[in-house]
Formats: sequence, C-alpha cells, structure tokens
Amino acid sequence: MTKNILTTLSEFFSEQELIEIISTLMKFHRIQGSRDLEKASEYIRSELEALREFDVKLYTYEYSTWYELHPPVIGWNLNECFVELVKPSRKILTSHLQTKLCAVAHTPPGDVEGEVVYVGEGTRLAHYRDKNVGDKIVLAHGNPYLVYRVASQLGVKGFLFFKTGVYEDAVPYLSLFLTPEEAMVAKTPAATISRRHAHSIVSMLERGLKPIVRIVIDAEYFRDAKINVIEATLGEGRDELHAFAHYCHPAGTINDNISGSATLLELAKSFDRALYRGRMAAPKSMKIVFVWFPEYYGSLPYLLHKTSHQSSRIVFGVNLDMIGEKQEITGSTINIIRPPLFMNTTEYEGILIKYLIESLSINRSFSNMVKIVSYRLDVNSYDGGSDHDIYLQFSIPSIMINQWPDIYYHTNLDSVDKLDPILAKRIGVGIGSALYAISSDCLDREVVEMINNAYREYISGYTKLKFDIETLKRLKSMESPTGKEVQKGSIKYRYIGGKGVLTLRTILRLCKSIQNLEDILELLEKQPIQFLFTHYIPLLLMHRSLGIDEIKYYITLEYGIDIDEATIGNMINRLNQFKLIEEVTI
Repeated sequence: MTKNILTTLSEFFSEQELIEIISTLMKFHRIQGSRDLEKASEYIRSELEALREFDVKLYTYEYSTWYELHPPVIGWNLNECFVELVKPSRKILTSHLQTKLCAVAHTPPGDVEGEVVYVGEGTRLAHYRDKNVGDKIVLAHGNPYLVYRVASQLGVKGFLFFKTGVYEDAVPYLSLFLTPEEAMVAKTPAATISRRHAHSIVSMLERGLKPIVRIVIDAEYFRDAKINVIEATLGEGRDELHAFAHYCHPAGTINDNISGSATLLELAKSFDRALYRGRMAAPKSMKIVFVWFPEYYGSLPYLLHKTSHQSSRIVFGVNLDMIGEKQEITGSTINIIRPPLFMNTTEYEGILIKYLIESLSINRSFSNMVKIVSYRLDVNSYDGGSDHDIYLQFSIPSIMINQWPDIYYHTNLDSVDKLDPILAKRIGVGIGSALYAISSDCLDREVVEMINNAYREYISGYTKLKFDIETLKRLKSMESPTGKEVQKGSIKYRYIGGKGVLTLRTILRLCKSIQNLEDILELLEKQPIQFLFTHYIPLLLMHRSLGIDEIKYYITLEYGIDIDEATIGNMINRLNQFKLIEEVTI
C-alpha cells in the first residue's frame, strides 16, 4: 500500500506544471501588506477552485489590526527604485529593473541626494558618536528597523543598507514592517545595495573621498491591506491534518518560499487528478487540509479564528518552507525540524518521516541490498522562524521541512536557477502520501505502533549522538522535572502573554527606556540566547509552569547546550518585565 500511494501521487504530480506555477507566482512582489500579495492569493485561490474534489475557502483578515503580539502593518506598494552613485563617478548601484529588493520593504517614497556616512551596525546611539549624519545618507548593516528608529532622530536624509555574511554581489531582502502610525511620520527613504558596492563606498571613505549617492523611490502607502488565507480541504472527519506554506516574499525569489507554496498547490492538483480518475478514494477518517498564508501575519489570525469558531480539531501540521533547492548550489541539507520534546508526540511524525525517506530514496547500496537516501537529509530538534511556530503555540504538533543553510537566502540570487523541481516533487509526494495513509487508515494499528516505537527509539538515540561527551555526562546527573518531588514554596513561571512571535520590533515597543533596550540588545547578541528568549522559553512556558532549574534541564535535553542559571534568570526577568510571564508559587 505504501508503494501504491507514492507511485500514484508521483504519476499525477507534474514537474512541468510546478514550474509554470512558480513562473506565475514569482512575478508578484509579495511583500506583506502589498497589492501584489493579494494578487498572488487570488491566483492560488483560482487554481484551487478549478479542482473537482476540494472544498476551497478564503479567510480574510486585516493588516491594520493587532493580533495578539503581532502589531498592524501598513499597506505598501513599490513602483520604482533607483540607487545611483553620483560622485566621485556616476554608476547605477541597483534598481527595480535589476531586482525589486533594491527598496527596503515598507520604506517611504523619496528622492534624495547626499554624502554617505558609514555607521557600521548603526543600531545604537553609540554607533553615531563623533559622526555628523545630519542631512546625510547613512550606510549601515544592522537591523533596518532599529537603525531607522535611531538614525531618523538625527536628521538623516536617506538610508543605504547591506548585509554582511552574504554573497558579495547579492542584494539583500530587508524590511521595516512599519505600523500605520509609524508610516505617517516616516519620511526618509531606505534602499539596499550589495556587499560589494557597500565595501566600495567604505573604501572611498577610508581614502578620504566623499561619495555622493542619490536614492529615488516611488512607493505608496495604503491602509486597507488584506491578509488572505486560502484553505483547501479534502475528505471527511472531525480531525484535520494540515500541510501549509507561506506565499509571501519578494518577486523573483524562489526557494523562500515559492518552492513550498507552489509544491503544495501542485500536490493538491495531484490528489484531485488521482481521485477524479478513480486511482484513490477520498479520505474518510480525517480531513487533509492544505493552507496558504502570509508568514506569521496570516497563520496567527487564521488559527485564532479556526480554533475558536470551528468544530473540527487540528491534530498535526507540516510546514513546507524552502523545500526544492539544488543542494550542490545552495549548500543546503533537507532538515526535518521536529516539535520540541516537551510536547512529547511522535505518532504522525514517525509515519510522515517514513514516507518522506522512502520518497527520497532513489538509489540502492553497492550490493543492491537496501535503498539509499539520495539527498543530504537530517532530523533536528525544534527550531523557529516559520509558521510551525504558530501551530505549536496552539498545542498542535507540527514539523517543518526546510532546506538550510542556503548561501543565497533572502537575496536576489535566490533565483529560479537554484530550483530542483524533482526534489520538490519527491518531498511533496512523500508528505502527501503520509497524510493520505494517516487520513485513510491505510496502515493497521500494529504497523503504526511498530513505526512509532522505531521512531521514538531513533530520535532518543540520534539526538544524544549529536551531543558532546560532557553534555551526556551532565544529562545523566540531571534530574527530570517529571520525576522530581515539588517543594512547597518553590517558584515557577508560566506564560501569560499573547500568542505570536516575539520579534525585535515587539521588544522595542515593550522596552520602557533606551537603557532597557540597550541591555536587551546586548543580551540577545549572544547566540543562542536570542532564539531561547524569543521562541523556546515562551513556548515552553505556554505548555507548563517551570522553575529556572527545570528550564535549564529542558534546554540541555533538547539542544545539548549548557546555559547557566544566571543567564536563564536574566531572560526570565526580562520576560517578566514585559508582562509576558508571571511568577507562580507552588
């Protein structure tokens, strides 16, 4: 039965059609809050409504509305962008004709010309000490929102951003995500250039030259931007299995995440063809639900609505985010990102990974005895950065299929030549086959139990094999919170804040003083503190009340790293100051 499902879906999955879907979606500059993002959603919806076997729904929310931790975002469209070096010689550094990433997303329009001042990271007032930036154009490589907030107070005329650590000719994707209120007072245009051009300007400054740059941005703000979430449901039953992908991000970029959203759309078409031709029957035990939304800003209101208004129950989710890359070009590995161990659920996870591995195993061993996985593949502990984060906050066990690292990530060089449609197909078919097997009861209980037991043993052993020897020794001596007697009067912490991702923009709004912000930024500069502070610890405390020593145990168990209790205590104090957690005395 396993092979039959995989074979059937593979036969009806068209690589040619996948490429056509990608070619259409890549034309839209799918920035959050843009009209092109709405057009992309209309295209996805129209393709789904042409299918025969799916129930298609559109959920519409407003970018102008607060959703728990996520603030409103101004509607924004880009028409033109030019960045030109005027002196000491004339040269177009970048333009919308080369890439629409040339304009920082949500930048105000403007036409400015001025001398360039390099401020390094540019996120703190100290970076501007002894620098005259008034009526000048600032060149920086720090977080654009923080740089914009700090430097706008100093009379800056314009912003030029670049990114360190990326390919030198790549123009980066950067954004401001301004609220409508912030957009009303924002007057300074912001553009991006490649690292090569940025270093050239810095070199001029070091030689005593005064480079002059002109920034021309034709963009417009509007307040009625829509968040469109498209849902396509197959089958019957109260319980739902979700496969989802975000369809936002800039025009011309492919792997993040046209690869996931297009593969999901072609997978829906594959199911529709197979059912229409009688090669498969619609699931009767559970529904398979495919969902497309803007990243975070769509998944949060969708799940707030879905979990409060619907009688159905979402039991498992799969996030497709960057899934069809040529590994030999991007340098990536297919990562299966698991839910955190404290959620302690592996039933559907094990089945999905079994089918995915089978779909990715093309070749055989030297003696032709066993199949070999034909791509770089790994199974990893929970990591954040995409919509599975939101599903997990609603206690829905979800995994992410993701290719990482990617040397072209969030740049204009994330282009169609890096796409591997065969790999995208194999991932899509593997996931679709697993969801169908689960929703149709194709596997008897004994086989399911065998898969689950094998997977639990594998995860337990494989996770520990990645830890260093000293960590294994520490784990052996650490006492699990589940087996520990609770002492009366002991202090624990629980999450009481809203759902959503704790971004630097949110942190900035929660900070009551500049010094408080400086302290937080200093704390978050230390890896992996930022991820623990913004993702892991809030999620952990959403699911259970824990003391600092218990939080330390879970971090060590999950990631094999030793974070001292003083650092954890500092993070807890900050979250407490932000009124996101509260102290509980047992």
